[in-house]
Parts: sequence; C-alpha cells; structure tokens
Amino acid sequence: MRLVYLKKKLIAGVLVSTLTAGLFFGTTADATRSIEEIQRDKDNLQEEINALDSELVDLLADISTLSSEIDQNEQEIADLKIELQEAKKAEKKQYKYMKKRMKAMYENDQKSLIMMLLESGSFSDFLNKIEYANAVYEYDQQLLNTYIGVKEEIKEMENALEKEQVALQTEKNNLSAKQASLDSMITAKRSQMKDFDQQLKKAQELARRKAEEERLERERKRQEEMARRMLEAQQAQAEAAAAEESDDGDDGSVDDGTDGQSLNPSPTTGVSGSAVVSYANQFVGNPYVWGGNSLTEGCDCSGFVVQVYGHFGINLSGSRSSAALRSVGSAVSIDNVQPGDIVCYPGHVGLYAGGGTIVEAQSSRAGITNNRSIYCHEILAIRRVV
Repeated sequence: MRLVYLKKKLIAGVLVSTLTAGLFFGTTADATRSIEEIQRDKDNLQEEINALDSELVDLLADISTLSSEIDQNEQEIADLKIELQEAKKAEKKQYKYMKKRMKAMYENDQKSLIMMLLESGSFSDFLNKIEYANAVYEYDQQLLNTYIGVKEEIKEMENALEKEQVALQTEKNNLSAKQASLDSMITAKRSQMKDFDQQLKKAQELARRKAEEERLERERKRQEEMARRMLEAQQAQAEAAAAEESDDGDDGSVDDGTDGQSLNPSPTTGVSGSAVVSYANQFVGNPYVWGGNSLTEGCDCSGFVVQVYGHFGINLSGSRSSAALRSVGSAVSIDNVQPGDIVCYPGHVGLYAGGGTIVEAQSSRAGITNNRSIYCHEILAIRRVV
C-alpha cells in the first residue's frame, strides 16, 4: 500500500513540476515593465520556489524512509540466507545419516530380524523391537521432511524479499530522478530570480534618473522664472527712474557731475573695461567687510573698486573712499557709461557691469553682488580710469 501511495505522489509531483516548468519557460523579461509588475512577478516566483523547496523536503524524507527500508530488507535477506545455509547443512547431515542407517538396515535386514528374534525373550518382545525400529525410521523421515519444509519456506521468503528489494530500489531510483529534476528546476528558478533582481534594479535606476531629470527640469524652469522676474524688476526700475527724470525736467536722480554735457573720454590704457568686469565678477558671493581690502576674505565698496583695478596695475589706493573716487580718471556722462566705469553714489561706489547693472561690495548682509540696477541710488559721478 505504501509503495502505491508513493507512486501516486511521484506522478502528481512530476505533473506539478511540468506545469511549473511551463510557467518558468513562458516568462520573458520586459524592460518597459513597471517596478510594481517586476516585484509582483518576483514574489510569485518566490512562492513557486518555496513550494518546490517544500516538495523537495517531502521527497527527501520519502527517499530517507525508502533507504532505511532497503537497508532493513537487505539485512533480512542476509539473515535468511544464513538460515537457509544452516537448514541446508542440517538437511544434508540428516539425509546422510538416514541414508547410512537405511543401507545398514537393508544389508542386515535378515540378520537383524534373526538377532532380534533370538535376543527377544518372547514373541511379544520381538514385535516390540520391530515396532521400535520402524518408529526410529519414521522419526528420521519426519525430521528430514521438516528440514526440507523449512528450507523451502526460507527460500520462498528470500525470493519474496528479493522481489520487494527490487521494487524498493526502483521506487528509490524514481524518487532520486525526481529529486534531480526538482534540483534542476529550483536552480533554474533561482537563476530567474537573479534576473528579476537585475530587472528590478534597472527599473529602479531608470525611475531614479527620470525623477532626477524632472527635478532638474523643474529647477531650470524655476531659474528661468527667477531670471525673468529679475529682468522685469530691472526694467521696471529703469522705467521708474526714466519717468522720474522726465518729471524733474533734468537729470533727476542721475547727477553724474557733467552739468548735462555728453562726455565720453577715449581710453587711456590698454585695459579693457569688460576684462575689469569679468575679473570683478569672480568674487561675487564673497563677504563685505567694512574697511577691508581682500577680495576673498572681505572688503567694503571702495576697497573692492581699488583692489579690482589694482589687479590691472591701475593704482587707486590714494582715493580710498567713495568720495575720493568721484575725482579719479575722467568724467563720463550717463548716456555714455561703459562696462568698467566707476559709478559713485552718496556714500557708496560700484563698477558698471553692462546691461543696466553694477558689480559691487553691496553690504554686510548681501556681500559682493552683481544684480542691482545702476539706478539703485542717486548717481553723483561716473569716472573712467582705463
């Protein structure tokens, strides 16, 4: 009964294995699938692997049981063979003994009867001796028949055990073959699991890159929006300054010290105003320090102008204040202002950067900046030193 059960279980297991193998080989990787889809397929595959592992555990238990039964059966066969050998020896010994006695009785039959008759005290005693001899013979014959029967029973048992041994070994071979199939399938599915891991990793990396691209795009749009708003603010500030000048009927807040003359002095050095502005812009973001003279560690507004021009060999150190810088170089009218010109305000000074803005050591809060309009304060003078 147990062998029949195992055979049914083996057939069922093979069918399950065939079905799961079909599922495995029918699965293909799709790089466009979502992380959720890949994770779901991975979870389903893990369930299949767990089921196969459980089936393999049961199978190994059956193989272990069969191995124990085979070992026990082999031991029983070995014991029966020993008993059979002993029975054969006993049979052979008894057969030789009976053969010898029967020969002696046949050869000495007449003599034995006469001797029995002569040695008997009476006829009754003679009959008793004959009956005894017959009883001994029958006993020997019965003993021999017993040995023969035992030998035949042992041989029959041995044949039955050998047949069972063949059946058990066949069952074990079938289970071992199924074990090899399960091992191969589990190995293949674990390899597929690694493929799912790679797909999942790739999908996660693609999602991360997409998120980063979207973040960069949002940042780009934000920067564009900030630049647009800054430009609009500068335009509005310039329009307001122009409107204020128009309302006053003269330069308004722009008193560049030229008494309304259009002044545009020619260059006096080989230094480009644009080069001066480019160099000054390198220090945007550095700190403002009142009375400081370091473009990196900190400086104030006039110190910034003096140090920038000092880099180009133009010494303005004798005019180390915004008021003193109003008289250096040559005067420039507001309509002729160029990059690199010094723009002087009440208590403040900066360098014209072009595009309507100045680069300056603005304040202790803002540091060195380049985003304010040239019209941020009343202009008292514009001077050109290049």
